[in-house]
Amino acid sequence: MNNKLGLIGAKILTSGGEWGKVGEQGAKTHEMSIGANIGLFTGIHNGKLDEKNRVTIPAAWRFEGAGETSFLAMFHPALGTIVVFPPSMVQRIRDASSQVTVSDPDKMNALRLLGENSIQVSCDKAGRITLNDHVVNQAALDRDIVFSGSFTTFQISAPTPPKTDRDSESTRTILRALRELGI
Repeated sequence: MNNKLGLIGAKILTSGGEWGKVGEQGAKTHEMSIGANIGLFTGIHNGKLDEKNRVTIPAAWRFEGAGETSFLAMFHPALGTIVVFPPSMVQRIRDASSQVTVSDPDKMNALRLLGENSIQVSCDKAGRITLNDHVVNQAALDRDIVFSGSFTTFQISAPTPPKTDRDSESTRTILRALRELGI
């Protein structure tokens, strides 16, 4: 049994366990989540983009051991924001895209467009991710940024995002690819 308290855990006494303080010998404990990130990204948070294109993810949205897991940050032209996919969705994207064959040039083109507008990121010890110049420029990010929760993903945008593009051929291709990938 793990006797350490995690960032989001607490110990509780098992019903019927011996009386005593939790953690004393004989008291049976289980970890319980208190106010933990249950995988939903909610709310609006303000943040800053530093000179190295780093942004600090809101603490409530970080995963334990996040430095070991990859997120995917993708500029979404139809939204004018950077959409950040958590590790579970990155795996879904990986699995779905691995089913595309090179004999299907339309799907290959769609994956290329998605890949060009994306960057794999992971949190450092301070909870920051580093974006590349391409997605920063596309999203027209400046020093002030806004994090918006979207339940299973979150978005990073400028306080006044760029005009959305829902009509260009490349955007329609991206939207088709996301739909076919089930995202």
